[in-house]
Amino acid sequence: MHKADIENGEITVDEDPEEVFKIGGYGKLDSEKLVLEPIEAMSLLQREKIEIFEDGKKLTEEEFYRKSCKMTEGFHEKFLVYNDMRKRGFVVRPGYSFPCDLRVYERGVSFEKDEKKLKHVKWLVDVVRTDSNFSIRQKVKKLETAGNIRSKLALGIVDEEGDATYYEIDEEIRLNEENSMEFEGDKATGFLEGNTVTVWEDYENLYEPSYFGKKRKNRIELNLMEALFLVKENRLTIKKDGEEINKEKVEEIAREKDIEFKNKYKVYEDLREKGFLVKCGFKFGTHFRVYDRGVELKKGQKSPDEHTKWVVHAVPEDLTWSYPELSRFVRLALNIRSKPTLGIVDETKKYYRIRRIKP
Repeated sequence: MHKADIENGEITVDEDPEEVFKIGGYGKLDSEKLVLEPIEAMSLLQREKIEIFEDGKKLTEEEFYRKSCKMTEGFHEKFLVYNDMRKRGFVVRPGYSFPCDLRVYERGVSFEKDEKKLKHVKWLVDVVRTDSNFSIRQKVKKLETAGNIRSKLALGIVDEEGDATYYEIDEEIRLNEENSMEFEGDKATGFLEGNTVTVWEDYENLYEPSYFGKKRKNRIELNLMEALFLVKENRLTIKKDGEEINKEKVEEIAREKDIEFKNKYKVYEDLREKGFLVKCGFKFGTHFRVYDRGVELKKGQKSPDEHTKWVVHAVPEDLTWSYPELSRFVRLALNIRSKPTLGIVDETKKYYRIRRIKP
């Protein structure tokens, strides 16, 4: 069994440091010694690979655990995730210079002294508690770092019972693709009553093939988002109380009725212009349900390609959610086998998918 010493807040192994390192990528080799992070030392202590001493006294597991909680902020949660990933067969390393808590490597990775195995990093992992907040801006920055080493960004979320749930965040490439679609056809006239624009005549080519509105027996009913888009595309004229109203007035009315309209419309317009079929997502607890290009809406049995492919929530870049809110969003989407996606509505519109993973 190897000996580790705590001195000036640093945990080191001086005898045969490379042997401890090769047990499973533990520690950081520094000159003639191995420097361990508290979570690594705790793991090795539990595995009976090392003994830990401070001022000549051998520490029990309880003593070292309590000391580690003082040495490392969030030690309890970080060790739970670290240990869980280790038990699943992954090699796990502290984040070190990376903006994350842990680096998780593919199973079976071996390490060299200069750590030339970075290309094998599977996830950069942020460890969080369910009572903390989820910031999309912060995660996007970390996602960029992960992308630079061809890795993924994951969240290890620890709940009040000490159980870890894992989510992966990544760009939704399909929705981020550049594409432009033209909406051709005759211009129709709609009548605004309350929150609905009703089109009684010449509505057929608005409903198909792009499926704007809700089709009734002898008309279609458009929500204000659909109506504004069609006005901008020069496919619709809107009248209210016998007078035509312009797109600025339509948007003004819509924003008065829905405080989220501005953000939602940016995403709606972007996805529609890219050729995706976008419908109301209220039934699934989100802003939009989105179908792939070319899908036809129909009742009855559908093929997998005809189902809702994404549920998209339009959010500003400074969004802050609680983790229970994030969990509900992901769970509801997965219940209909759809991809939970956040649509960022600031200057550069980007789409990010969040999915639960089981490492």
